[in-house]
Order: sequence, then C-alpha cells, then structure tokens
Amino acid sequence: MDEDRNWVLQVLDGNKQAYAHLITKYKDRIYNVLYRMVHSREEAKDLTQECFIKAFQKLASYDLNRKFYPWLCRIAINHCIDMQKSQRLQTVDFHEIDQLSMTNEQTPESAYIQKEFASEMREMLDALPESYRLVLLLRYSNDLSYQEISDILGIPVSAIQVKLHRAKQKLRANTMRCSPKGWSV
Repeated sequence: MDEDRNWVLQVLDGNKQAYAHLITKYKDRIYNVLYRMVHSREEAKDLTQECFIKAFQKLASYDLNRKFYPWLCRIAINHCIDMQKSQRLQTVDFHEIDQLSMTNEQTPESAYIQKEFASEMREMLDALPESYRLVLLLRYSNDLSYQEISDILGIPVSAIQVKLHRAKQKLRANTMRCSPKGWSV
C-alpha cells in the first residue's frame, strides 16, 4: 500500500511517468477482471486502457488512506458496466470460451467433455445476476478476500458472503439439472 501511495503522490505532484508503475503493477489483474466480464480479449484490452485513463483523470479523488487496487478495480467494473449498457455488448464470445488444452494424459473424448463442461459452466455463470457473477469472479478468479471485495463493490462483508452463498446455490442447482452423472460443482 505504501508503494502505491508513493506512486500516486508522485503523479499528483506532476510526475506523470510514475503512473506507469501503477499500470505495470495492475494491468494484468484489471484485464483479467474485465475479460471475465466481457469474454472478449480485444474488448477487455480496450476497457483496460480506458480504465487506466479514467483512473488517471480521477486520481485526485483517490483516498490515500485506502488500498489502491480496490479503488482501481471499482473504476474498471463501473466502466465496463456502463459500456455494456450503452453499447449492449455481447456477453459471450463462443470462440474465446475458456479453451482447455489437451494434455498427454487426456483422451480426445475427455478433452471434449471438459471443453463442453467449461462451455456449460460459462453459460451458467453468464445466466447469474450480474452482482452474483461479479462477486464469484472477484473471489475465485482474483482470489480477493471478502474485505477487498467489500471495498471494491462498496457493500458490507456480510452482503458479499450472502451473494457468494446464493451464487453457489444457483450454480449447484443448474449443474444438477443439466450435467451428466459424475459431474459436480
């Protein structure tokens, strides 16, 4: 946190090149969040760049007593949601759905089953309400704590726990209904 704070202070003091350190540190994490929201590599790249531009423009409003990443992530998520609303982005790009590579131990049949299961899971995740999907993404894809998710979304930790519980229940219910025997979540 101190390192981020120092970089932010340098940027605010006029050293715009110091912002490059923050970009380098967080660009991959922000990209991953956005990619999981839009399922398009190009769209996620564009949104990531736009996020950092927006964050730079709003840097003066950043509270130096808080962690930088949750603040930046909230900007990215809000920007993505705004873009989806205004442009009605497609939420699924079937050519970029979590592609599973075959390992030497996999048979073509097991690789196909895994790919189909990943596709079904992606569809089930996309069918969840956005707030549930977002909490799952932040918790399991980005490995954030409940408190970090709370800071990003601006809702209490107890609400995060409830949303995660309900999201898992919905996924389990959907998985049980549409998955062959032996597949479980």
